[in-house]
Amino acid sequence: MLDAHSMEVNGGDRSEARDDGNAARTAVSDLPDSGNAGFIVHRMGQVRHEFSAEGLRFAREMSGYLTRKLAASISVMSFRELFGQVDRVHWIQHMRNPSDYAVLLDMSDHDSGFKDIYERDRLAEQNAGTGNWERIFVESTYAEHVMVPQHGLGERGENAAPHDGKDHRPPGYFAEPAYLQTTQPRATQLTTANAGVVIERTAHCKYAYREEGRWFAEDWATSVNELMAGRATVYCYEQTFGRQDRIHWLIHLRSLSDHAELASLARDHESHRQVLQARRIPMAKGGGGWGSTFVDGSIHDIVMTRIDDADA
Repeated sequence: MLDAHSMEVNGGDRSEARDDGNAARTAVSDLPDSGNAGFIVHRMGQVRHEFSAEGLRFAREMSGYLTRKLAASISVMSFRELFGQVDRVHWIQHMRNPSDYAVLLDMSDHDSGFKDIYERDRLAEQNAGTGNWERIFVESTYAEHVMVPQHGLGERGENAAPHDGKDHRPPGYFAEPAYLQTTQPRATQLTTANAGVVIERTAHCKYAYREEGRWFAEDWATSVNELMAGRATVYCYEQTFGRQDRIHWLIHLRSLSDHAELASLARDHESHRQVLQARRIPMAKGGGGWGSTFVDGSIHDIVMTRIDDADA
């Protein structure tokens, strides 16, 4: 089903967030991340292969500078794609609400350090002429989508308990932070700030089964969180200002080698098999399992790891 094949790579230190160009390391609990954000903007761009190193360096420098300046309310983390599109980079921007995006816009207009990063000549030393980020990236490949923690689910269908229906948003947050979706202790949850690998899994719910698809997404995440605490944390999101009923899981792994366990959960655990085999669509709506709730071919993964000194 949703579990793919495994590969191995060593993970890093999980006790604190990796240094992403920050002057000092920031504790996971202090840094806006995928667990405590109320509004996430995922930006990606394709680096020209000849400028791979320059593109990684630019991505990391930009995210580090923004996080240093704005970490009280916003953090930006840079990732490179491990499997899929070669030389595609990702920035995940963690905010409380859409209004925080205005802070980034203001910096782009008025902050001299920010302007230096994107206007500086980055190609002269490579005997490639002159140019900044505009030459490094392939035209028309910059794209963004907005993710907010899953919210607003109604009553469940058959054989399931109701959602508590309460609003747990902190003041000023667009949606309830995703860390509330799991019973894993906040201090041990893996997030974009401390995971060795992040998988963004996307699926498109059929309009007729939009709630059933979301409930499955949450049940699958809950099962993984219970069975793989300390090695994986999964949060659920939905896309906002984009495609209707497109949802996302952020699957945070301690290291890529932990994907082997994720791939074998249905084989090794009856409780996970039950999640996958349960009827998701009530008979009154025609019946069906989880696969009937999604548009065929719409489920895909982006596998990412943080850009670090060795990459850039």
